[in-house]
Amino acid sequence: MGLVRGNGFVLRIRDFAESDLIVTLFMERSGKRAAIAKGARRLDSRLGGVFDLLNQVEVVFYQHSRLDLVSQGTLLKGFLKLKSDMDTVSAALSVASLLDRLLSPHQPEGRAYALFAGFLGTLEDGQPAGRLRLSVMLKLLALLGHRPQFDACIRCGGREGPFVFASRHGGVLCRRCTQGEGTQLGRGLALTLDFLLRRPLERAGVVQLTLAEERLAAEVVDAYVRHLAASP
Repeated sequence: MGLVRGNGFVLRIRDFAESDLIVTLFMERSGKRAAIAKGARRLDSRLGGVFDLLNQVEVVFYQHSRLDLVSQGTLLKGFLKLKSDMDTVSAALSVASLLDRLLSPHQPEGRAYALFAGFLGTLEDGQPAGRLRLSVMLKLLALLGHRPQFDACIRCGGREGPFVFASRHGGVLCRRCTQGEGTQLGRGLALTLDFLLRRPLERAGVVQLTLAEERLAAEVVDAYVRHLAASP
């Protein structure tokens, strides 16, 4: 049982016992970890407010095979501006949920960590949440080994739309290849999602989407995440 210090983001919190928390952290050097923060829910706890969702924290913990034990915790950044807007905090929490679902425990994911940190920082600076959310989710899916394909039919390679996005295939299918599965997706929106996947996060703001297109794109990406999380 070793003592470890590191920085991370709070992805999820759950009440435990009478006054404790189980905290899911995305650590910069050791990946996703679950830890017990003893007494964190007490009003006089020195950990009070440290483990709020999305906070960037420094923690000292004792390593265990399943649940670590928090020894110390310090708030580094609370993202108060981000959390003051319902749409922005909802976007950030959905990305945190993706990481919680798809990250393997104790496996370092430095590029994903840096991307998530950049995403939260960009939201904190006031950038529009919708396209940033789509862009970062697509990039994280690719980094974690689940890159979706939008630019051509995943079966025959055809590039003529319209397509459907089939979560179980991880990409779009053309009219000839689909068997009634998936979500209808026009070629233009499919190529826009491909752009958001391939281009830097900072370029998400140049994409023009109607509200209906943004909702459809979010539906496609969210359905894919749910499918991956449910897969054995």
